[in-house]
Amino acid sequence: MAYEAKTDWLPDDPINEDDVNRWEKGIEEAHKGLAAHKNDMNNPHKVTKEQLDLGNVDNVQQAAKKDFDLHNQDQERHVTNEERAKWNGAQLSKMTKDDGSILINIGQGYDFHSVAIGQKKTFTFYMSSDAINAPPQAVRGIYLCSSSTSGEAMAMAADGGFWRKSLVNGTWSDWIKYETEEGSIERLAVHTDNKDIHVTKSDKDKWNAAQLSKITNDVGGVSFAVNEGEDMLQAIINRGRSMGTFYANGKAVNSPSTASTRGFYQMTSQSSDGKGSYGWVYAMDYRNNVFTNYWDGNTVGWQGWKKIETETASQEKADKALSDAKAFVQENFTNQKLTVLTGTNAIQDARTSGESYPLGLTLMDIGQGNTTGYPLRYGIVKNEKYNNSRFTQYFYGTGNESGTYIDSTGVWVRHWWSGSGWTPWEKISGFAHTNVGTTGKQLLIKGEQQKVRFNRKIKDSHNAFDVTNNRFICPNSGMFLVNAGLYIENVQRYANYEMEIYLNGKIYKNIAHYRNSPANPSDTTQFNVGVYGAATVPANAGDYIEIYLYVGYDGDVQRYITDNSGWYNYFDITEMGGRNYPRF
Repeated sequence: MAYEAKTDWLPDDPINEDDVNRWEKGIEEAHKGLAAHKNDMNNPHKVTKEQLDLGNVDNVQQAAKKDFDLHNQDQERHVTNEERAKWNGAQLSKMTKDDGSILINIGQGYDFHSVAIGQKKTFTFYMSSDAINAPPQAVRGIYLCSSSTSGEAMAMAADGGFWRKSLVNGTWSDWIKYETEEGSIERLAVHTDNKDIHVTKSDKDKWNAAQLSKITNDVGGVSFAVNEGEDMLQAIINRGRSMGTFYANGKAVNSPSTASTRGFYQMTSQSSDGKGSYGWVYAMDYRNNVFTNYWDGNTVGWQGWKKIETETASQEKADKALSDAKAFVQENFTNQKLTVLTGTNAIQDARTSGESYPLGLTLMDIGQGNTTGYPLRYGIVKNEKYNNSRFTQYFYGTGNESGTYIDSTGVWVRHWWSGSGWTPWEKISGFAHTNVGTTGKQLLIKGEQQKVRFNRKIKDSHNAFDVTNNRFICPNSGMFLVNAGLYIENVQRYANYEMEIYLNGKIYKNIAHYRNSPANPSDTTQFNVGVYGAATVPANAGDYIEIYLYVGYDGDVQRYITDNSGWYNYFDITEMGGRNYPRF
């Protein structure tokens, strides 16, 4: 029963035993309630952090000081400065993504070598088979980087194939595939089952019945010998279908030589009597003579021994044949129709009638300084006269390729017709050719037709180009092919360039023409112009050929022929034919 307080006491109210017991019981209940309240740790008064001025304190359990001191002294759980030096130099880059997947995808068109060197670290990768420097199948793997010039790649394909590739001193190896145990067993099984590469018992049975004959005996000597009186060729036939070597005594029947021989033979097919049907034999005696023979058992039999000549023997026969031919000519032919005409018999005047020449073949020397109508002033003439209507004359220039005789070579021909006389000389060899260039820049005068100063000889077969007058002087009458080219400094203004061939100081042909009128004229915009052309020119000996250029342009900027070499500025002349045919 709960304590009930008396609150209406009067000064003269008596205190009895029940009052004292009630007071003791109330004190006892108060002590019990205080003890219960003291032991209640669940905040019975609902006191808050803010009421205690602890609003900034986190709601976490606080350790006791002794526990905190114990933790503070635990060196296994704490990081030291020494450990931080170690860790700062350790692996900091990722080998995989945060979710553990591979770090780099190397697809089509990407180069594995470039990716590996460029990463400068170890990484995992996926690589498709169409990437550059990839193995022939898609793989996943890891690249272990040692340095920018060293590393190792290892990769695995979906079928279990393992690949490896190395970078050593900046040089990549090929991808090397390592076989699994299962793959090796499977490949061995395929090899074992391949009947095409293994020998079977049936194969051995065939071979045991195949070619067993020896082409030599066991010590390496000939397979058989033919002694004196024995038939050498019949002994070979009797061996049937076989091949071998032999020795034959010089006195053996049907031997190719009186000296002993050694040789080689082969017989094919086999007749019903077991003998060879076709074959051949090669034999050599100790005198170094070589012989061959052929056997046709169905028709002619042995065709007979044929001796094969050595180079020395063939040359001896050729020399003897030449000696015999010379002796035959000297014995059966005279020099009556092949005569060197000298003295008064030599015809020095080229205008002499063809009927005055003797019949047959005659030679004449044309002396120095002849001006009677021969192609050159000296040389040799050959006359081939069958009769007065069949007469051909050749002139051979006998100069050399040096000094003043450089233009005295070549061959000309003409014919004699009894009704019309001599035809003109026509050159048939020794044609002239010249290649000339320019030196330095050449000023082009506006509005004038001016000769181009070609003055640098590159090649001149007959010394026919005069660099002082910039002209080619024709050494002979004939047809000449002329090529010319000029490279001109120019600006973006109206320009007109015409290049002509001049013959003997007069225009012969216009071979090139350049004209340009730009929409946006400019004196500062520069560009070069090439003018090139070619034509054939018929000319007589002594005629001269030159190149002229007409120059027209707007403005005051001067034009020049550039100082380029001979592949830009050139004057080429080639003698094409040996006669300047007349005009009709």
